[in-house]
Amino acid sequence: MKPVAIDFPNGNRARALYVSQGAAAKQIIDALELPRPRALLVLNGGTAEMEAELQGQLGRLLQDGIARIAAERQITLITGGTDAGIFSLLGQGLAKWGQTAPCIGVTVARWVAWPGRIPPWLPRWWFERGRVPLEPHHTHFVLTNGDRWGAETETMFALTAALSEGVPSVAVLASGGLIARGETLHNVRQEREIIVIAGSGRLADEIAAVITGHTETPDDETAAIVQDGRTTLFNIADGPEALASLARQKLFRGPAA
Repeated sequence: MKPVAIDFPNGNRARALYVSQGAAAKQIIDALELPRPRALLVLNGGTAEMEAELQGQLGRLLQDGIARIAAERQITLITGGTDAGIFSLLGQGLAKWGQTAPCIGVTVARWVAWPGRIPPWLPRWWFERGRVPLEPHHTHFVLTNGDRWGAETETMFALTAALSEGVPSVAVLASGGLIARGETLHNVRQEREIIVIAGSGRLADEIAAVITGHTETPDDETAAIVQDGRTTLFNIADGPEALASLARQKLFRGPAA
C-alpha cells in the first residue's frame, strides 16, 4: 500500500490510502506513518443537514470544545472524513485552532470526491453527482472499497482498536443514524467510553431518552448500547468549555490535566 497526496484549495496537503475491506490496521498505520497517539478521540454521528440553531450549538461544541482540546493536548482524531454535518463543523474548528496530531478520516472511496480526483476526460458534473467532498482540514484519509456508506466501519474500528491500544480513548456521539448506530456498537464492544450529546438529535437523543427513562421500549441495538456501554450524557446547552472539560477528564483523568 502506498499513500497518495491530496492538495486542498486551503493549502492543506493530506495523505490518503486506498485499502480493501479487512486490511490490517498495522499496514495502514505503517503506510501512513501514523505516530503512536498521546490520546485518541473518535467522533461519530450525523452528516445530514440540520436546522440553523442546532448547527450553531453543535458548531460551538465541536469547534471550541473538541477541536480546541485536540489542538491543545495533541489528541489524535478519527472521524468519518466527509465535509458534511458534524465533520464539517469539526473541520472549521481545526482551521481555527490548528491540528498538530493526526486527524484521520475513514470513508468509502466510491462516494467521496477531492481535488485532482476527476480524470480530465470525465465531466465533473457526472463524476461528482452523489459524492461528498472530503473535509479539507484532515491530515490523513483511509479510503475503503465498497458500494455503500457504512462499508468503512470495520476498517475504521480495526484502526481505532490498534491506535487506542495502551493509550486513553473516548468517543463522542452527536446526532447520527443507522451508520452511527453501528459505529457506537463498535465503541461499546471495544469498551470505549462514549460521550453522548443529548439535544443533538436522532440517535444521540434516542440513547439519551432510554438512559433518562423517557423511552421504555428501545430497539435491541439501542438497548445494547445503553446496557453494555460506558455512556455519559452531555447536555448540548452546557457549552464548549464543559464539553472540553468532560473529554479532558475522560482522557486524562483530571479536569485540569
